Amino acid sequence: MPSARLVAAVAELGSSGDNPSSFEETEANRRMIPNPSPEQEIIGCSLSNFLSDRRQNIVAEWMAAVRHDPALPAADGLTVTQLKDHIPQILDDLNRTLCDAFNQEIKDRTAWCAATHGHIRWEQHYDISQLIREIADLRSVVIYHLAEFHDDRVPSFNGRLGGFAMVVVHSFFDLIIRISVEQFVASSRTIQRLE
Repeated sequence: MPSARLVAAVAELGSSGDNPSSFEETEANRRMIPNPSPEQEIIGCSLSNFLSDRRQNIVAEWMAAVRHDPALPAADGLTVTQLKDHIPQILDDLNRTLCDAFNQEIKDRTAWCAATHGHIRWEQHYDISQLIREIADLRSVVIYHLAEFHDDRVPSFNGRLGGFAMVVVHSFFDLIIRISVEQFVASSRTIQRLE
């Protein structure tokens, strides 16, 4: 059940015209991610399965990176559960996106998860740079696993085959960062008005 603060902050963000719970495709997004070929869909789903099998390792590697990152002091006071927050769900949404890059339901779920993550990090006294850095650390861990996928499983993961998957992964993390930051800012503004 979302907190009253989160509901108020999401409502505030929605009234500003940037509703995180409904990421609609724009022409620019459609140009960036063209419709996949059957081969690209197969690679996307193979990558999704590969990352899914490594989800626990990815989360553990990310948590270690965050814990050892001196630019993330707000993370030092968090429990393991608080630090993990929505990261496993974000990774699950990435895996779903790799298999079905244009599914609006997945994008809506991802947007809500990102907005919730941004609000929670605001409550945990992160600043915007820490929020962005934490997500960037997750992207970096995932990219290392993509390289492993390339080396071990699909040496031909380049050109159009791998390019599509890479665009999907980077677009996904761009969305997570954008909506988390928008929600972070909206949470801050909403609470300031309520005080």
